[in-house]
Amino acid sequence: MRMRKRRKRKIITATLIVSFGLLGIYFLLAPTDRAEQETAVTTSTVQPRPKAKKQALKKTVAEPFPVTIKAPAIDAYLKTIQFSGTALIVKNAQVVVSQGYGFANQAEQKINQPQTRFLIGSAQKAIIATAVLQLVEQKKWQLDDPVSRFIPDFPNGEQITLKNLLNHTSGIAGRQLSFGAITPLELVQEIEQAGIRQAPGTWRYLDSNYEVLAYLIEKITQKPLATYLASEIFTPAEMNGAVEGQAFYQQANAATSYKWNGGQLQEAEVPDLSQEFGAGDLSMTASDLYRFDQALMTGKLLKEPEKTAMLTPGSSSSYGMGFYVNPASYMNHGVLGGFNTINSISKDGSTYILLLGNTNTIASLGQAVDHIYTLLS
Repeated sequence: MRMRKRRKRKIITATLIVSFGLLGIYFLLAPTDRAEQETAVTTSTVQPRPKAKKQALKKTVAEPFPVTIKAPAIDAYLKTIQFSGTALIVKNAQVVVSQGYGFANQAEQKINQPQTRFLIGSAQKAIIATAVLQLVEQKKWQLDDPVSRFIPDFPNGEQITLKNLLNHTSGIAGRQLSFGAITPLELVQEIEQAGIRQAPGTWRYLDSNYEVLAYLIEKITQKPLATYLASEIFTPAEMNGAVEGQAFYQQANAATSYKWNGGQLQEAEVPDLSQEFGAGDLSMTASDLYRFDQALMTGKLLKEPEKTAMLTPGSSSSYGMGFYVNPASYMNHGVLGGFNTINSISKDGSTYILLLGNTNTIASLGQAVDHIYTLLS
């Protein structure tokens, strides 16, 4: 009898242990499984798990590329020519150089870094041209539309087309740059008052062409330019550091620009950025500008017909729409105060060279880029 009772107790005990073990495994595993099933059925009642939320956030935030030097010869060359700014060089989808040189702020001895922000000057024109061509894709207008369709009293507006403005072949005289704050409408009024220099067709580089285009983007979209660029260009290209206008000066890591004057390096005078509306009022990191180039070249921002139009010379000049079309590369350049930016893309899209500077130390950034291409090859 005692033996039977002992055996019975052992069986009950073993059964309980197995049962509780199975229940423990169930409660350990079931909540995760249920959460996944409920999330698959409805997202309105079940919140995503914190871990998944953090992973999604990381995918949408594109940070500046970290310091990288895989080409010591290029690094040594940039130091030799006393380049001051940030260099970003990408070849075959690999970062070759991502490095700051010189000081972002001389007084504070703050060095330039990959995350330093610069005003890019006229390199912005490629971004404005992209916006114009996106609106062509959307059937909002056509490149051959006359300016008079949008601004009835614009001088010679029946003859000047959007394409003329993009190619710098409008023939307008252009306004004089001043330094105080100004509205886009006032800019256009000054351009209208300056009148016409010649008939459309002859190339003459003018910021005023792109100031009119920026104004027309606002007019046709019924949105501030900054709002349109943020939603249609900066967000899809993951240009998280791109900022329009005077807000540049409130940004962390904003560089100060300098010019040599009488053998001394002095802080350069920069106009109120409203004066450069659409033609030089954007600031960003080198990584932001690269991401724009890469998004453009890979079809994220423009379809092939519009991209081809952009990268085709529009006159006897090699200028297309926002880019110069060189034999082996596409390039744009921007100077504002002491800020000096050059942005070059090889025609096969394999190589990107970006130099965003904050002094006028180098006589020709174009020659520097040519030499960097030589060193890369």
